[in-house]
Amino acid sequence: MDIDAAIRVAESLLPGVGALVHETDPRWKALLGVRRHVGEEPGAVWDFVKRWGIAREPTLRHAVAVCLLQELLALHFLEYYPEVERRVREEHVFADTFRRCAKQGQAALPMQAQAFDELVRFAEAWSGADLSETRFRGRASVPGRE
Repeated sequence: MDIDAAIRVAESLLPGVGALVHETDPRWKALLGVRRHVGEEPGAVWDFVKRWGIAREPTLRHAVAVCLLQELLALHFLEYYPEVERRVREEHVFADTFRRCAKQGQAALPMQAQAFDELVRFAEAWSGADLSETRFRGRASVPGRE
């Protein structure tokens, strides 16, 4: 299945209902179908991550983080980290998605790991533990960033 078909399948199932936590969940399988293309089609995967990384449902954001975003950064850190960082600093919900990622591959190399860890600390502080309904209606204010 090519990337366009994988994305169509995933988007036909998302956001869906219920927690997205089981490998038997068709949404999880669809995200894994998109993940297969991270190596050769990172731009299409990044576009998908930008759309679904701000979903209201935390388990969907978690799935996007662990299936797609951390894999994208593991394989294409230098190319996509600046865009990820910009998005994290501009959008508190995307910050919550990013903070769920683990360092792998290129993201775990010493220079990249330092930048990754600093952004995780920022994302954790900005996204906070409570992403209540009111936080989705407007941007959070970040101390020092007016």
